[in-house]
Amino acid sequence: MSMIRKAEKKDVNGVIPLLITAIDEMKTVFTGYTDEKKILSKLGEYFLLDEGRYTYKNFSVCEIDGKIAGIIVAYHSDEGEELDEVMLAGLQKNGITRDYFEKEFYENEYYIDSVAVGSDYQGRGIAKQLIKFAEDEGRKMGYEKSSLIVHMDKEKAYSIYKKIGYEEDSKITVYGEKYKHMVKKL
Repeated sequence: MSMIRKAEKKDVNGVIPLLITAIDEMKTVFTGYTDEKKILSKLGEYFLLDEGRYTYKNFSVCEIDGKIAGIIVAYHSDEGEELDEVMLAGLQKNGITRDYFEKEFYENEYYIDSVAVGSDYQGRGIAKQLIKFAEDEGRKMGYEKSSLIVHMDKEKAYSIYKKIGYEEDSKITVYGEKYKHMVKKL
């Protein structure tokens, strides 16, 4: 039986490997590392904090039989720069100076940053359930629209987003990678 709930700090070991699959193209940008173990460790540090883009507070999880089957990360786009300060400070400790991360979203959107489902759980509608959960959360908080980006090469994900009501409104480039920006009225 599956249950979708807000993430807790204890979920770190189940969440971070899934996050890496979702942010694959950006994991080095956000952590400053190319080594997989160091990337896991740094993202785990971010998750355990009480603030920042990848704090546990921005995650929801789908749990099946006590295991994390899927994740979603969502937050208000207008808080993006503030949320990124944690990662920027972490990079600076490693000698990497970056003033900001390239924008993935526009103003006044409830932004779905990342969605990932474990390979053993794919094909069960978990991503759709997670997105609906995040949309409901956004609606409860008074947001009028939700947004996300999907890599140009991820046609399967694009198709899922279209089926659940997201419409492409622009194309953007983030760190040299091309994405479709999609929105849905909540």
